[in-house]
Amino acid sequence: MDKSKLRQVIIDQQERFRKDDGLIARDVDLKYLLKGKEMVVVTGIRRCGKSSLLKLIAASLGGSKFFMDFDDVRLSDFEVPDYQHVEELALELCGEGAYYFLDEIQNAPLWERWVNNLYGRDVKIFMTGSNSSLLSSEISTFLTGRNKQLRLDTFSFREFLRLRKINYDLSRLSSAQKASISKMFREYFEVGGFPLVLKNSDPDLSRQYFADILNKDVMGRHKIREVKGINDLALFLLSNVGKRYSYSTLKQVSGIKSLSTIKKYVGYFQESFLVYTVGLFDYSVRKQKVSSSKAYAGDNGFLKTVAFNFTENLGQRLENLVFLHLKRLGLETYYYAGKKECDFVAKRGIKVEVAIQVAASLDNPKTKEREVDGLLEAMRLYKLDKGVILTFEEEGVIKKGNHEIEVLPVWKWLISDDGVKVS
Repeated sequence: MDKSKLRQVIIDQQERFRKDDGLIARDVDLKYLLKGKEMVVVTGIRRCGKSSLLKLIAASLGGSKFFMDFDDVRLSDFEVPDYQHVEELALELCGEGAYYFLDEIQNAPLWERWVNNLYGRDVKIFMTGSNSSLLSSEISTFLTGRNKQLRLDTFSFREFLRLRKINYDLSRLSSAQKASISKMFREYFEVGGFPLVLKNSDPDLSRQYFADILNKDVMGRHKIREVKGINDLALFLLSNVGKRYSYSTLKQVSGIKSLSTIKKYVGYFQESFLVYTVGLFDYSVRKQKVSSSKAYAGDNGFLKTVAFNFTENLGQRLENLVFLHLKRLGLETYYYAGKKECDFVAKRGIKVEVAIQVAASLDNPKTKEREVDGLLEAMRLYKLDKGVILTFEEEGVIKKGNHEIEVLPVWKWLISDDGVKVS
């Protein structure tokens, strides 16, 4: 790549990086990321705010900062020898001892070897990427013990309220505040958490993000030519969140003949954070492997802008939102199925911490009975005294013998201190 062209690209990117775009603080422990010599690797779905997080990190640091975005189309002919030019330009523009901020690093050739060399020269590096598998495989091979990793998601409801400048104290909410937060939740529920979608009030952006993820992070990266089949596969999974699927069903709806190819494609969706899959929880690993999985979307906005038949399917969309927040909390999440079913059992390590049912409403007696019975069965099996049912508006306590079920509006659960219990 011509060095003068590279210089102009980097100068343009430096100027963009220095701009304050009205950044919103994220619920991330910046002090942990700044501490020590380790490289910091931030992964997450495209457009979730990784670049803005780099800006937030840079703002909390003294000294000079060098930024480079490898997702820039002008770097399409960037090659390994150009790394030498990059280092020369970093020295020219930022001086010695600059922090390196490298955006969408997975697009750079042999990036892991380059950053490893930088690390060996005591350069503090912060980098982002939109492909979990590529980054984790290279990190485990080349960067073991030399990095800190963070998965960033689209905005949580707490971060959305911060964007809208809504302040609250959960322990002393007035009726007016409850009504205001509930109204805000409806907006968040409908459009999802992509930062620019929320800032610009433009839900259609999420449709473009879906296309970019599918075209660039999945088909482009893996050289896939079955455009219709993989598109149909993605749309089916996004249109059936929270429902169990089998690979034979995916074969029928996508028209892709090979089950191994379908499994591979679902894996690519997961790598790009477009779709998450949840398996049955069972202490038998064999039973877990042979059981059907459920799929959830990487952002709730996709369920309105991309998925089919989701206009009125409130319960499943609510369930997707709850799943995403369980992921934010770092909980390992499964579904439970015995005689009855429970939407989520979540654990840390080997201990199941919470069982959760999600329902738009408990007004219907049959719905209430189904949700309560499934939750109780899971609670008894995993020896939990307390369970949670999350709804749109209802709140209260249901007692069944020695077991207590807390019924909460999802918005209140989302802004509670630990996201699992309000009390």
